Formats: sequence, structure tokens, C-alpha cells
Amino acid sequence: MLKLIKIKAMSVIMCLIVLASVLPTSVFAQTATGGISSEAEVHILNELRRARIPNAAVAIIQDGETSYILKDSTHYTLFQIGSVSKSFTGFGVLLLEDMGLLSIYDPVSRYLPWFEVSYNGLPIPHGDIRVYHLLQNASGFTSDERLFPRAAVTESTDDFIARIEGIELAFYPSARHVYGNMNYIILGFLIEAVSGQSYDEFMTEQVLRPLGLYNTFISAERAHETGWVIGGNRLRFLQAVPWNPPFHYTWVPSGRIYANITDLARWAGIHLGVVNVSEQFERVIQRSHENHGSVDFFAHSNYFYTAGWYVTYENDRIRHNGTSPGYSASVRILPNDNMAVVVLGNLVNGAVPFGELISDIIIESEPFNSVQMDLFTIIDIFYTISIAVFTIYIGFFIWFIARVIKRLNSGEIVNRKLTFKIRWLIVPLIFIADLVYSYVSPSMMGNTSHEFAVLHLPASLMPATIALWIALVCSLCAFFIKVFGLSANLESHNPITNRRK
Repeated sequence: MLKLIKIKAMSVIMCLIVLASVLPTSVFAQTATGGISSEAEVHILNELRRARIPNAAVAIIQDGETSYILKDSTHYTLFQIGSVSKSFTGFGVLLLEDMGLLSIYDPVSRYLPWFEVSYNGLPIPHGDIRVYHLLQNASGFTSDERLFPRAAVTESTDDFIARIEGIELAFYPSARHVYGNMNYIILGFLIEAVSGQSYDEFMTEQVLRPLGLYNTFISAERAHETGWVIGGNRLRFLQAVPWNPPFHYTWVPSGRIYANITDLARWAGIHLGVVNVSEQFERVIQRSHENHGSVDFFAHSNYFYTAGWYVTYENDRIRHNGTSPGYSASVRILPNDNMAVVVLGNLVNGAVPFGELISDIIIESEPFNSVQMDLFTIIDIFYTISIAVFTIYIGFFIWFIARVIKRLNSGEIVNRKLTFKIRWLIVPLIFIADLVYSYVSPSMMGNTSHEFAVLHLPASLMPATIALWIALVCSLCAFFIKVFGLSANLESHNPITNRRK
């Protein structure tokens, strides 16, 4: 009984340690603010610390003035901007249209002859899937990596193209809007085919440099050559740990561009209309906020998707978040309020909620709301507590085995009569169910393959899975020991007494 009380006490202590580690704490960071109060600034910094983002950069554009909040970073620090990259790719496609080199209403196959897709086992006519379907995520591609896996890191581009030829779509083009990275990967191929340049060359020479974005990089190699790239991170046991997996070049148009806070603030300012650009770029910017679809497949919400942006029908909110392994970003543009907020961070998903938080702080009368605990943090807490529980159980099993061995060595015999009680199955069944769940849940939560989901989930997943496997083996061993009477039926053995019997 005393041992059971000790075990429960240890479990409670472990849980309290975990919960205490998620409480808000103060943080000191470099700041440069204009239109934001010092109280709001401190609150934002505390929230960034509470979110466990190692390095972060915030830009606030208000009435044409830009202010910054920098947590352990500088104006030059380069972050991956995740799916905010799609807004650049969308701009590139619309720029080619403005140059007269394509029409977004043309079939995709006009520019990519190899592009063939099917639905319900039948080829889709070329005229039924057009460029604007890709721009608006209404093509039939989704982010389910089980159906539409991106190029493997070691796979050649030609092999990847051959693999996606004739691919089966999840729905018929224009039927609805479903977010999918594959749309913008294909748009990257389209930019290369139409421009006659690589995606890197075209975007750098025709988009980034003319717009004055000199610290935005398509090439990861050139970004790292600057020495300003900050490493990515993901959670493990409620702490950020380095996370920089390799990626394939074809992923860049959908989510692997590098930029610093100054450049991304300028990009937001261009879309807000407070940064002067050429007339051609102004036309393209305006077009990138328009709904190009002939079918109103966005009727379920106030937003439509276009050229890498979510835009309200009133055009008073333009936004996009980005998450890639190790990084996250948020861009929110509010034309009616003459304001934009940009947040960059080097933690998976960590920066995403801050765009809304900061815009609310500036616009709303009650400024000090807290960022809600995101799914990744909740998952990490669950895995951390699971490891503590499994470790306690494994320790209890080791004590149990040591006790059995001690009794055997002391001369006690084993009653080998087979016994079985249903209640002995409870612990093994719980662990088996947990094992199945731990494998299935990542793909269920991300609607994607297990392997791809594991890349994005907290690093505590693997230790928790290993601890679970060990605990499962321990519980099964304990079950068989019970069944074969190796513990419950141990009896003292007196050789003389037994001979007399």
C-alpha cells in the first residue's frame, strides 16, 4: 500500500512540474517601437516567451510607419517563411500574365504538356483544369500527403514529374476549395516553363530585386551564405530543440523561401499600398487580391483564396500563415485600418497565432489577451506526461521482476498450475490501445501520411513511442507471469515437509 502511495505521489509531482513549465514568464529582448505602447510591447514579449519561440521578429506597420519587436534576433536575421512563400509564387504567375506571357484562364497543360490528371479513374479534359484553379486551391489537389506526396529529398525532378503524371484528384476542379501545397509546386514548374528561367532566377530578377526585397532568398544556399540564417526548432519536453530537415528544391514555391523581418514588412507594406512600386507591380498587386473563380466555391466563409492570400469579400482583411519544419510566420494586412502585422519565428507553428493577437492589441480596446495554447504544445505536454507515466510503470515492473527472482533464488517454488483472470488483461490492453493510437493519431490529426506527420510533430513523439513499446513489453511479461503463476502463487517450500506429503 505504501509503495502504491509513493508511485501516485511521483505521478502527481511529475504532472505539476510539467504544468508549472508552461506558466508565463518574463523576457528581455531588443525592441524598437513607434505606435505601440510599452505595456503592449512587454505583453507581446512575454507571450513570445510563453510560446517558447527561441528567436522571433515582429513588424507593425501603422499609418505608414513601421515599428519592430525583436526577440533574440536582428533586422537581418533570416527565417523560413513557410506557406507565406505562396504569395510570392502567386505574384510571379500574375506578373507573367501582366507581361502577356500567359492567361490564368488557360488550361495548365498549355504550358506544361506533361500535366495530366484524372478523377474517379477517368482523365480530366485539359480545359477543365486551368491555371486559376491552382492559384485558388480549387484544382482537386489537397495537402493529404498520402494522396499527393511531394518530391522526396533524394528524388530527381524528372522522376517526381513522371510520378505525378495522371495523378488522381481528390475532387473535380472548381467543385470546392481545399488547401493543397501541390498547387503551388506545380505553379513553380509553370513559372519555369513560361519564363524560360529557373524559379530562382525569375523570382529573384523579375520580382524580388525590382521590389527592393534584397534580403529575400529563393535559394537556401545563398541565404546561408549571408550568415544570417537562424536555425529552426520544434518542441521536445516543452523546450525548443534544433530542427532543420533537408528539403527538395521543388518545395520552395509552396513554402521554403527565406526572408528577414525588414523585407517581409516591406512586402506587407506593398500589399497595404504604403510602399511605392511601379504601375505594373501595382496592377499585379491589385489582381492578387481578386477572386478569379467563375464558380463561388468559397460561399461557406467570408474569405476566398487567391494567389497565396486569404482575402475577405470586402477586401478589408488579407492574411496568410506559414509553417515549415522548424519555422513559422504570420502576415495580416488590414487596409481599412491602414495597418499590417508580420511575425516570424523559428519554432514550428509558434508564430502563427501572433498576427491576430497583435492586430487585436492595437485595434481592440482590451489589449492584453493571451495566445491560446496551440495543438503542438498540447501534444508535447501529452507525450511528456506519457513518458513520465510509462517510466514509472517500467520502474514498477523492474521492482516486480526483482521480487520474483529473489523469491525463486530463496528456495520458494512456483505453482505451475495455469491460472487466468480477466482483470489481468486490463493493463496490456490499455497499452496496446495506446500503441495503436500513437501510430494512427499523427496522420489523423494532419490528414496526411504518418511519416510526414512525424516530421512536424514535437520531437517528444519518438521517446514517448519507445517508452510505450517498453511498457507494453513489460505489461505483457507481467500478464504471462500472472497466468503461469510465477508470482501470485509462490509458496514457501520445505523439502522435508513435502517428502512427508
